[in-house]
Amino acid sequence: MRTMRQCFFTSLLMSLSLSILPSLLRAETTLIPFGNETRWRFQDGLHPVPANWFEPQFDDSKWQSGVAPLGYGESDVSTTLSFGSDPQQKPITACFRHSFSVNNASQFKQLVFMIRSDDGMIVYLNGKEIIRHNLPEGQVTQEMRALKRSDGLEERLYQNFKIETPLLVTGANVVAVEVHQVDPRSSDLFLDLTLRGYREGDSLRPQLKEAARQVTVAYHSKHFVGPKIRIMDGYVDGGRGMKLDEKGQATSRRELIVVDRQRDAALKQHLEFARSEELKALEPFQRATRLAKYVDQNMSLDKDNRWSTPAVVLLTREYANEGVLLGEVTRICGAGVCRHRALLFKLLADEAGLDVSLVRGNYGDASRAGGHAWNELYLTDGRRFIIDTMQRRIELLGTDGSQTSSRYL
Repeated sequence: MRTMRQCFFTSLLMSLSLSILPSLLRAETTLIPFGNETRWRFQDGLHPVPANWFEPQFDDSKWQSGVAPLGYGESDVSTTLSFGSDPQQKPITACFRHSFSVNNASQFKQLVFMIRSDDGMIVYLNGKEIIRHNLPEGQVTQEMRALKRSDGLEERLYQNFKIETPLLVTGANVVAVEVHQVDPRSSDLFLDLTLRGYREGDSLRPQLKEAARQVTVAYHSKHFVGPKIRIMDGYVDGGRGMKLDEKGQATSRRELIVVDRQRDAALKQHLEFARSEELKALEPFQRATRLAKYVDQNMSLDKDNRWSTPAVVLLTREYANEGVLLGEVTRICGAGVCRHRALLFKLLADEAGLDVSLVRGNYGDASRAGGHAWNELYLTDGRRFIIDTMQRRIELLGTDGSQTSSRYL
């Protein structure tokens, strides 16, 4: 079955190259980067702030500064805020400001904020309120409490906010954020965000690069990428339900995973590991096993892997039919499921010099099987192994393509 699939894959690539017109991958412009690439001025709430603290002209030079993420009580905080001597009476509100420059504001037709905050927040752009989340309506005070506690998977999620652009100006701009706690005894506070601008013709839904078009369409059609085929930048996967129009623009009820080694800082780090001396020293099977463990560690929230699927449900809720860089999946929601893991494993295996395919099928048995994605490792001695980083399984395939179990359909 796999051999026939590989043969068909090759012929399909040839026919696709003749039948589909070229198109481009539209890329946004990052105006404020995630995390420690961005330095903020902040007031931790231990002292009152002036009423005009969020205005562009406000002088914040005497405020403390630090890189994001900012807050306390979370392991991934880079800059820790003080909450005073009494942990039962923490300040309700902390205030943050960041200045950034835009060369030509008129080129942007839409802005997108991706924000992780705990608990509630208000965001101002150049002195005007643009986002209010998990806070009551009405006049804002420093003692205003969030409507509900952010906890569980929700507090890890980077939420997606789209706004229009008239408030953006050419030259200096200021984003100000106030984060409100639900209770002075709250154990944690958190803020991190990115701001991206989209020009006329840019789309939140990615379009394929020509170099990646053939393998994208082939995997979408036949659910298989062979071990000798490299996945190029511009590859898009939106699951089995993804549709591609004649211009190569993708649509899906899920998030649209995008491979882009140039823009994706997290993916670059993963690829560096795949090229590391640690891996080069291992035999191919041990190298693949180490890579499988690496993917699992980087895409799991807990040792039993129970929270990965619920986390990705939230990802899909926020980013359905929008492009998400593969390396940003775990930043946005904390975990990845089979479609993210199998794709990442394929990219890393290619980089590490392994012959690995990307496969989409079903997992279970004839009476109850669900959609699934996994990889297959090809060794020079003829052995083949299923590598399943979601189910944490490595299984030997028979020389005739048969499996040691009937789980993979």
